[in-house]
Amino acid sequence: MNEQVIIWERDGVDPGWLIASGIGSVRSSASYRPGGWWFLPDWLPDSEEFDVGPFRTKALAIEQAETLAGKQRRDV
Repeated sequence: MNEQVIIWERDGVDPGWLIASGIGSVRSSASYRPGGWWFLPDWLPDSEEFDVGPFRTKALAIEQAETLAGKQRRDV
């Protein structure tokens, strides 16, 4: 099985946003909305109803984002 390397980059405008091409963005509560860290999938409309979270930590949000992105790729 091919292992894909995922690169999370900081948004150039808001340091509380991390973006990974083809996966989506992870956003902090300070930058986005209260409650913790949020994942916004690339394959869904950019609307609060599709936000995944909140997560207590950035690491948990990124882990969930990568897991869901992998499942999405397999389902397509």
